[in-house]
Amino acid sequence: MSQNSQPVPRLDLAPKLSRPLSLWNPLDYLRLLYWVFFFPQALPWYIDTFGGKGFKEAKTGLQRWEWLRQNPIQRQLILQVLTLGVVLPIILNGFLVQVGFAVNWWGVVWGVMFGLVFGVGSSVELGVALSVTSGVAWSVVWGLVFGGALGQALGQASGVALIVASGVAFGVAFGVAWSVTLGAESGVALIVASGVALGVAFGWVYCVAFGLAIARLEDWLFALPFTLLQPRNQNRYFPHITSIPLPYLSSQVANWLRRDWETGKHNINQLLRFTFQSIPVVQAVNKVLAETPPELLIYRVAQLADELYDWNLLRFASASLSGIRLDTPARAAAAGFWYLSVNKPKKATEAFAVVRELPYGEEMFTLAQILAAFHTTKEPAQIAALNVPDSPNQTFLHLTAWSAIAALRRVISDVQIIEQSASKSASVLVFNRAFVELQDILDGAENIPQAERKLIINIAQTWRINIAQTWQKSGLAITG
Repeated sequence: MSQNSQPVPRLDLAPKLSRPLSLWNPLDYLRLLYWVFFFPQALPWYIDTFGGKGFKEAKTGLQRWEWLRQNPIQRQLILQVLTLGVVLPIILNGFLVQVGFAVNWWGVVWGVMFGLVFGVGSSVELGVALSVTSGVAWSVVWGLVFGGALGQALGQASGVALIVASGVAFGVAFGVAWSVTLGAESGVALIVASGVALGVAFGWVYCVAFGLAIARLEDWLFALPFTLLQPRNQNRYFPHITSIPLPYLSSQVANWLRRDWETGKHNINQLLRFTFQSIPVVQAVNKVLAETPPELLIYRVAQLADELYDWNLLRFASASLSGIRLDTPARAAAAGFWYLSVNKPKKATEAFAVVRELPYGEEMFTLAQILAAFHTTKEPAQIAALNVPDSPNQTFLHLTAWSAIAALRRVISDVQIIEQSASKSASVLVFNRAFVELQDILDGAENIPQAERKLIINIAQTWRINIAQTWQKSGLAITG
């Protein structure tokens, strides 16, 4: 049977864990340690699967404490991290003592305390997953540094070797500590941006050492035999922490997309969520979109956008070293959806204008044009004066977005009635109707496609707040 006649394998790269971690199971501590240093994407998955959400919404210390009190799994995870952060540096320093290095144990204590406070404290705003990785990684590094044994080991090196060794040590800690947020959630952007930032911030040798630590060459070398020896039409081992592109992965992903678009999309999201192999994914998507027939292009990009794990994929599908480009239909379509996702509807209008003649192009162009008009309007008087283009007679691609736009049009009509009405009682009824309409949009926001969801939520919230404030100042009460 030929490779192309076989079904596309459906990847499942998530951790294979069907229960929460236990405080009393030593193997779970080893699992957590493995996650921190070799599979950091597992931590957000674990918290999403077993823990409660809402940590970022808790702004004050009291609110966060209450949140932790109501989430025993999250609380237990923090206790496990504190245990690892204390025990692991002691074990590592004890090993160094056994091989002949002197250790300042008070330095170890202070290093562990500093590492835990620095790691957890500097990342707590970004969530529990990042606090977990940062706390363990930095407590290990600073426990070794303050204990003095690592300094002795590095001191035996000289010149470039010392710089490389220190760069690798701190690079690993930095890469681990930030991979959850910058890597697991924005892997594409991390890989593109890190090289530029490191090149500017550090000298050449230090940059190489630091970059190798983040790239995790050992993970790539471990995966290489599986990549070269295993048949490409079968599932293979995918490393979690190396950003060095695996051989043949780009062509494999492109082949998946050509043969089975739906399964290919799923596999792309698996790779973006659980590995750092975003460079081959971007290359594959660019290649396949460039080959896509014009009549399917916008439909395919819309499908990709509706279920995309990392929106930076569309950003770089439309970009080059000089920035976002609209010089091909594929790039313009990807740019249009990207601009909608980052609340830039005017830019999205320009991008969709390039593919306006393609199927669904007119629909997306008009949608972006209308949202651009809504987005720049805030005050009730401005809302009442809005004159937006008519919606298309036939809309097939983003029906729920057009339903939200129809509701916003009704709000415009209600605000116009209020502006022109001389009856206070009539104005109250119409105002409450508009207020309920906006609330219904917010309540049903999960049904709006991802590309324009945040933009429509932002518009509805802004209108709701400004309309309510204006009419309350006029003595009109909200009853709806």
